[in-house]
Amino acid sequence: MQQTEVRAQRASKSTSLAWSFGSISVGIKNNLLGVWILYYYNQVLGVDAYLVSIALFIALVVDALSDPLVGVWSDRTRSRWGRRHPFLYAAIVPFTLSYYLILQDPGDANSNEIFFRLLILMIVMRISMTFYEVPRNALAPELSKDYDQRNALAGYSSAFGWFGGAVISHYVMSAYLLGDSFSDANGYQLLGFWGGLWLFIGTIATSLGTHHKIPDLHEPEPATVNLRRLFHEIRETLSNKNWAILFIAGCIYAIQVGADTGAGTYYNEYLWEWQPNEIASFAAFQALAVIAISLAAPALTVGRNKKHIAVSVFLLAVITGPLPLFLRLIDPYFAFDTFPANGTEMLWWTLLIHACASASLAALGFIYVASMQMELVEAVQVKTGRRDEALLGTASSMMQKLIGAGGTLLAGLIISISGFDNPSLTYEAKTTEAIVTFSWIHIAFSFFLPLCSTFVIMFYSIDRQSHLERVESLGYTESEAS
Repeated sequence: MQQTEVRAQRASKSTSLAWSFGSISVGIKNNLLGVWILYYYNQVLGVDAYLVSIALFIALVVDALSDPLVGVWSDRTRSRWGRRHPFLYAAIVPFTLSYYLILQDPGDANSNEIFFRLLILMIVMRISMTFYEVPRNALAPELSKDYDQRNALAGYSSAFGWFGGAVISHYVMSAYLLGDSFSDANGYQLLGFWGGLWLFIGTIATSLGTHHKIPDLHEPEPATVNLRRLFHEIRETLSNKNWAILFIAGCIYAIQVGADTGAGTYYNEYLWEWQPNEIASFAAFQALAVIAISLAAPALTVGRNKKHIAVSVFLLAVITGPLPLFLRLIDPYFAFDTFPANGTEMLWWTLLIHACASASLAALGFIYVASMQMELVEAVQVKTGRRDEALLGTASSMMQKLIGAGGTLLAGLIISISGFDNPSLTYEAKTTEAIVTFSWIHIAFSFFLPLCSTFVIMFYSIDRQSHLERVESLGYTESEAS
């Protein structure tokens, strides 16, 4: 006898891929801000790290404050292009051009002039990022209401994001761009061109690829401008306990992300003493590992609670993440080698495996957290009657970016405290005294902050059954013969 199965509404494969492809742009942007920008302006252009970090801090604060404004605006927009797509299209050109210009030669400008140039371009890029990322992220829970497919959307998005960042990293570290030094200015300028080009392709593809879904998306009720009512609705939306849990966890982790700004490039240059072409393939291998784990992520949670898997993954990452740094720093205190020596093949393989494992664990954990964030939309809608996808995401990201901005200032401070701003410091001193101080500080952050963040996530309570009950009560289901 034929039975009918009720399940939540799902997105088609083509729509899922079109939405996910836009993460290439996000990955390229994250690669610039997390890996290259601080080192480029500090060690290549000669601007003091604290000045660079101040510019990044101010721009990130502006970005943080713009997030909830664009989020609320997007949630309540009524247009022939729906709620999200007007913002996506408006972001494309300024996002692309600001990325490109940030990495171009400032000519004979002095440090103060370079600082203000960087500040203006970063603010433009951050605001245009907000116009792109906020509506794009809000599209995901609209496109699919299914508990498991949301894992797939987050997984595809993670895979494309890592692909974009990894391809650019591989290209910039190849012999053609940086050769034997991380301080080759021409390489960064070429990064600006190729990264900007692919950032443009990613934003165009996801905007046009999801355009046909506009008639099927939620349309808000007409509303008049009433600030008192608006603030009441915002407070009502953000009173959800599970939102508060993810919000607190994200704020704690944001300090770690900010403090890690540019750290990898300093390690590669001064701790492991790599030449760029020696590790150019690392980014490609990391991308392959992350893409594989991202595509496997939906299958790993079939019939399981995604929160439990996320917590387990994060705990493993907390233990293994700072391990190579710790083993290298304690090596002088033992009669035997605690970690392979620089320049050896064993070091190359060990760090490659660690890089792939760390990237995979981080990606897998955040895939599930992103999917958990989507479940908040229906939990809030049941109580308020509103779909505030963008607000739920941006209220969290605002505080996380503000806190992360403090972490970025901290990154510049750590570099200065470690001695890298001292023009008289020799390369030998940088590879001994400066990098050792730098590393111990980062080990402390890399262990305790993610551990605290993971502990908070344990209190999240939305599971598969409670989510399905909510989407059924809201009418977001479809029948399938089985």
